Amino acid sequence: MSSLDLALQRALSVRLNLQISLSQLPMIEEWMDIHLDRWLEHNPMPPEMPNGEGVSYLAMIGSDLRRIWWGAWGAPRGFVPKMADYFKLCNIAKSDAALLDQIGEQLEPELVGSWIGVWGGKVTTGWHFLDPNPWTKVEKMFGTHEAKYQIKNLIEELKAERIERFTQAIGDDAYSELEVAIPGDTVDEQVATLSASFAKLTGAPLAEPLLERLRAISLPAFALAVRIRGGSIARVGALVPGINLADITKLCAEAKVGIDPKLEKIVGALGEGIARVEYGRAGDRAGVDVYLEPGDASPNQPAAAPSAAN
Repeated sequence: MSSLDLALQRALSVRLNLQISLSQLPMIEEWMDIHLDRWLEHNPMPPEMPNGEGVSYLAMIGSDLRRIWWGAWGAPRGFVPKMADYFKLCNIAKSDAALLDQIGEQLEPELVGSWIGVWGGKVTTGWHFLDPNPWTKVEKMFGTHEAKYQIKNLIEELKAERIERFTQAIGDDAYSELEVAIPGDTVDEQVATLSASFAKLTGAPLAEPLLERLRAISLPAFALAVRIRGGSIARVGALVPGINLADITKLCAEAKVGIDPKLEKIVGALGEGIARVEYGRAGDRAGVDVYLEPGDASPNQPAAAPSAAN
């Protein structure tokens, strides 16, 4: 079997596994299936990618099984035509389409893709650029508002020269999201900076039990996600390297958020190890989200990842 055949087989398996996982989530209503299937169908397959390159997928499941998110990305030559067709079916507004074109021209991304999520009884979709870009370029894409100055000041304090990821929702109540890598050579340094960033952007640092849990992670690869909506910061997330489900259970307890008993089974069936975990805070609400690379793992595969996984 050729490498292209193997890539095609894997892509089909990933799609099927994502679709199967929906049946285990009571939050997914029948009408939502149509939107999720449409998104899956509008990601390019390996033969449609330059040089038969693969498509990268990432899936997120909220610890309480009340949120899911699927994302895909790859080379623009393969992705942009499929994305254009997908967003037409989503009745993308001219203003949203113009924004995508404008930012694409400014950033000239090497990795581009689309995403879809379900939370709060709604389906949300949009696009993202997955390669790092200088903050000086990204800054120009924002108008004048409070959130821009808050982020600008934080990035100057962190001495962060680039944004790791740029995400944009489309439709009503749309938002933008940036990811910034936390500087520091050690876990303790990064966790302290992460907590100070939360205090600056949300008014409250991370709670001490949560800090203790984060300090126990062995790999210094933390990041900060900042969501902007209507000119204000709407949500701040602490992105931590992949940890196993036993540690995620402890993290949820220390963050005082719910965890569904079915999470372990779904993660084990859907993914090939946990890629990263996010503790997010939006106003007085908090949540823990588990990100994994979807594969064709069997339901019996253990759902653990090494505590130092990337």
